[in-house]
Amino acid sequence: MGKRTLGLVLSSGGARGTAHVGVLKVLEAEGLRPDIIVGVSMGAEVGGLYAAGVELSRIESLWQSASFARVARHLRPTWPWFGWSSGRAIRAFAHSIVGDCRIEELPIRFAAVTTDLETGQPIVVTQGNLADTIRASLSVPGLFTPAWLHDRLCIDGGVSSPLPVGVARDLGAECVLAVDVLVDPTEVKLPGVPGIRKRGTSTSSARPRYRPTVFGVLFQMSTVFQKRLARMSLEQHPPDILLQPDFSHDPPCYSRVGCGIEAGELAAKQALPAIRAAVGG
Repeated sequence: MGKRTLGLVLSSGGARGTAHVGVLKVLEAEGLRPDIIVGVSMGAEVGGLYAAGVELSRIESLWQSASFARVARHLRPTWPWFGWSSGRAIRAFAHSIVGDCRIEELPIRFAAVTTDLETGQPIVVTQGNLADTIRASLSVPGLFTPAWLHDRLCIDGGVSSPLPVGVARDLGAECVLAVDVLVDPTEVKLPGVPGIRKRGTSTSSARPRYRPTVFGVLFQMSTVFQKRLARMSLEQHPPDILLQPDFSHDPPCYSRVGCGIEAGELAAKQALPAIRAAVGG
């Protein structure tokens, strides 16, 4: 029996998307180069660069050199206020690495998922300018302005399809390895301020009250619906292998991403026997 066509699905997940780099490092070292890559949001950036032939060492170096200053340059407010940032710096960053290459010409078959703002439906992008597509898939609502792509107004793909296993199957993947780096709502420590306890309320056993900030509530809302969408997707289109890197001890952030890469490497190494068995050959 020959080697099965391997599809790699990289979820959205913000700074946790650095784990995708770690997973790819292990696969490459083992000679398990994916035939198909499907990416969403940060997964679209990592997957798109790799599919374009950018060496993993360079992708890792780009992540490792991240800093608050670099992130801040990507978040200059727009005027009028259509979003916190225009997203032009994100597009320029991707273009500086891959130039004007087109998705349909990449050495590895690639698809990115974004969301049609007007219909709410996921858009699977398999043709067109790669840098433009990465920028569209990364258009986090409120953070980056929506992006026009193929005459459709697009926002972050994680809004509608954070873990699109079915897309990899549709593109011909016989074996699908899905990497879920989404935040679980139970992991979030909601920021807030102490609430005022009513008179007569016992303080001996009652749980301390607090009022979470508006940004804390909005972030938690996002984690809840994205995780639920991912679970529904996994039920409808179960992958052959599901990796869920453990970030509990040292969650990555944009200014410190090494721990995220290591979490991805560890998850992939632990699953190697199952991955080899699933791919065959």
